[in-house]
Amino acid sequence: MSAPIRSLERAYSLSVKRGWNRYAGEPDRFPPALLSMRELAALSSRARLEYEEHRAVWHANIGPIRTPQLQSVHRDLWNVLKSNRQDGDKVRPSVVIDAFPGLGKSTIATSFGRDFHRAQIDRYGTLTEDGQERVPVVRIQLTDRTSRRDFNSALCRFFTVPGYDSGNANQLGNRAADVILSCETKLIIVDDVHFLDMRRRDDRAVANHFKSLASTFPVTFLHVGVGLEARGLLDEGLGDDDEDLAQNGRRLTPLTVEPFEVETESGRRVWRDLLLAVEKNVVLANTHQGMIADELSDELFARSTGHFASLMALIARGCERAIEDGDERLTVDVLNRVKNDAAAEKARLDMVSAFQSGRLSSRPGRQRRQRKPLKAPA
Repeated sequence: MSAPIRSLERAYSLSVKRGWNRYAGEPDRFPPALLSMRELAALSSRARLEYEEHRAVWHANIGPIRTPQLQSVHRDLWNVLKSNRQDGDKVRPSVVIDAFPGLGKSTIATSFGRDFHRAQIDRYGTLTEDGQERVPVVRIQLTDRTSRRDFNSALCRFFTVPGYDSGNANQLGNRAADVILSCETKLIIVDDVHFLDMRRRDDRAVANHFKSLASTFPVTFLHVGVGLEARGLLDEGLGDDDEDLAQNGRRLTPLTVEPFEVETESGRRVWRDLLLAVEKNVVLANTHQGMIADELSDELFARSTGHFASLMALIARGCERAIEDGDERLTVDVLNRVKNDAAAEKARLDMVSAFQSGRLSSRPGRQRRQRKPLKAPA
């Protein structure tokens, strides 16, 4: 019996230091070799298994692609972090990425965290002056009904502090403060902040806790979530009894991630640039120039409605189906054999109708030419 092949998946949790360090420290993935149909057929059964393992993991992890949205948010984040060099007696302003689901805001935040982590290690080294491990970035993910104690416990758990789940909120907070200071942490990313409901007293206490921590820790907080302004997290206060929240509007810098759109010429050019970048990363034997950016532009927009997460899921599933069925290229027929997320599929019929009728086109003027209209999904 032959030895099993090695899985190329990188299984780690970004909410613990060990996982974050692996994410930030491991080298970027390298793509599989592009083989022809003849070369594929010549592979041994084991070599074929290893090759398909490499392709599947590669297609599932394409990116992060430096879209205009990512570059814009990263530029603003670098501006904030480079200027947030206040001494410990001053409060460092926090940042919020507030955007609709599926636009890549979490990817943008974590990829920035990785860039910042690497820059700090390159500049200051892996150890602090006191000989402690330098941990430039902490990432915490909120869950429903997160309390002050839960959040402080999550901070301690990230650093694997002994007894990270024992003690009250203040005790855990003191332990977290000690390790954050000793490890010279500079950035704390808090994802899924939209789980906080400002109508709930406990959740408002957590929001107040963020403000308190920003005053206590010499770090920059980066909050990520959906509809945070509508939920009151960016307000200057929710009423006469919410004085603790009144400073939020002055301490939080809001950023957003715009969806892709094809109603303007500039939007269509941005969409095409994204597809060109994706196309360069697809490893299929029958791939060819224009396979994605020209031939599938309308279809991919209709199937993703311009949402980055939906697009990349569709690309990964389409590539897997093209490999499995032997097409070794992406076509409308191949994409029609895979399902996408519920929100994208729900909007698909209206989008296809708009493209079929000519009311909408995803391609810039110089790339438009006669082509078969999109097929309506069965």
